[in-house]
Amino acid sequence: MRSTPAKTEPLAGTHENEDRLAFRLNGIRFSIFFCVAACVTGCSSELAAPLPGAHEGDETPRRGGTLRLASFADIRGLDPAITSDGLATPVIALLFSGLVEYDESGKLVPSLAERWDVEDGGLQVRFTLREGVRFHDGEELTADDVKRSVERALAPTTPNPAASFYEKIAGYEEYTETKSPHLAGVRVLGRYVVGFTLKEPDATFLPAMALTALRPVCRSGGERYSDGWQPCGAGPFKLMPGGWEHGRSITVVRHDGFFRPGQPYLDAVTWTYGMGIVTERFKLESGELDAIQEFSQADIVRFQSDPRWKPFGAFAPERTVYGQAMNTEMAPFDNVEIRRAVAAAIDREHFRLISPARTKTAYQVLPPSVPGYREDFPGRQRHDLAAALEHMRRAGYPYDPATGHGGYPNVVPYYAYKGSPEYTGQLLQQDLAKIGLRIEIRVLSYPTWAAVTRRRGKAAFSEGSWQMDFPDAGDFFEPLFSGKAINDEDTSNTAFYKNARVDALLEAAHKELDPKTRTAMYDEANATVCDEAPWAFTHGARWYVVWQPYVRGYKMHPILNQHVAEVWLDRESARRAAAPRLGRRGLAGVVGSLLGPGATR
Repeated sequence: MRSTPAKTEPLAGTHENEDRLAFRLNGIRFSIFFCVAACVTGCSSELAAPLPGAHEGDETPRRGGTLRLASFADIRGLDPAITSDGLATPVIALLFSGLVEYDESGKLVPSLAERWDVEDGGLQVRFTLREGVRFHDGEELTADDVKRSVERALAPTTPNPAASFYEKIAGYEEYTETKSPHLAGVRVLGRYVVGFTLKEPDATFLPAMALTALRPVCRSGGERYSDGWQPCGAGPFKLMPGGWEHGRSITVVRHDGFFRPGQPYLDAVTWTYGMGIVTERFKLESGELDAIQEFSQADIVRFQSDPRWKPFGAFAPERTVYGQAMNTEMAPFDNVEIRRAVAAAIDREHFRLISPARTKTAYQVLPPSVPGYREDFPGRQRHDLAAALEHMRRAGYPYDPATGHGGYPNVVPYYAYKGSPEYTGQLLQQDLAKIGLRIEIRVLSYPTWAAVTRRRGKAAFSEGSWQMDFPDAGDFFEPLFSGKAINDEDTSNTAFYKNARVDALLEAAHKELDPKTRTAMYDEANATVCDEAPWAFTHGARWYVVWQPYVRGYKMHPILNQHVAEVWLDRESARRAAAPRLGRRGLAGVVGSLLGPGATR
């Protein structure tokens, strides 16, 4: 029996007062910032000049140096079998190489495997490994290591968010249900040959092999996933002993046994975490950071409009979708009409205006870079306040905007982390107040937020996001909206959404090789997800990256974020040029302490 909606106090005025206070506080913080900036720079907002390389015009890669990067957030883990967050993936991609990977043109190419062969109508896929490939511990990579790593990643005790991509491997069900000790469809055919047998053709199998989930790990990783393992793979870099200070930084160093002769060129790559984005900007200008991809809206415009910096900046493709994930197993979002009300109440244009240079409104599952995306997709979500109020009435919680009476009687916690979700959450709060749904924003550290939102029964409402791993619609539908992607912990399906028809469509799309037929299947799945609204899709964003001129070989990858495996440094004269700028370090430190990590994001 549904309880009678309780009478609530008017919401509009309450949130207007909260917003005014927030704007005043932000105004005070920015006033402090600009006062400090004026003292140090003489009121100038002009960017410092880029630092030149030592050998301009000479494109011969040179070895040496440490590439210094940063982020306002932090990472949770580095085990490829369980980690899916976008912040950790660039590090994992340096530590672990795959059998196949995507090159800079977006083409699937051999990596640890020197070739692959597909036979028997797509049911047999055989990988021939390169001989002499060395793990970070010096051991040679063999077919036994590939089989062990695959079984480790797909074991029933491993919370692998990408496991459903590999369910077409023969024996998958028996193995994941503990009916068999080994995965029958993965066979060692020789020291350097490993074969995969599929139950039926699978259009996504080879692309999914480029994901980090099944990448070979050293024998120290064991046959089963466990916490506390020191990451060890066959990638171009290895984790420096003691190089991971949780919550602070990670340093990876060159793997001299890497299979590509002469690579990598860098001695090391280091990421500093928890750094405010204003601080990042000043450290880039002073030469203390070599490249950044986190900006305030003003700084994106500033770098793009400066002819000295513009050649050293680029946008990544639009391959990310953001939305508000509603846990369909928890009240009030176990009621589909409440979810539909949220999807209709949100004015996506407000989200876009937070950072119009890098943000685009989103109304559906797929971002523009994914094949099958259509701007005019007829089943997309829409902003319609009247429809949102009607959905609230159908849910049993009618709300009168004129009086502020009615609506959902309880305040709903909304989980965010410091940075963008903290501020988009404030927009969401205002939009949902108009339909009688009150939310309380709870700001966590990024690792805590990721742990809470990906654990069953912990978070009813939070921001969700997904960045393309390979160019296929299945890469978005499978992890986010497949019932098979649900885990009790570390799930990527943070809405805990399960729909039998959607699952059937995704299953059929796996084995369908005709592109038009597959697109029609994903269109139907897209329409169903948009209607049942486990997510209210809000916006898409693309990274803008700026690097110093002495950073050579930095290219925007069509799939990977912060792809720096082939970067090299030409920094001799840059160090000399940076010397007079040391005063900016003081500014960066003061700004960072005043605004805190991600304060303007």
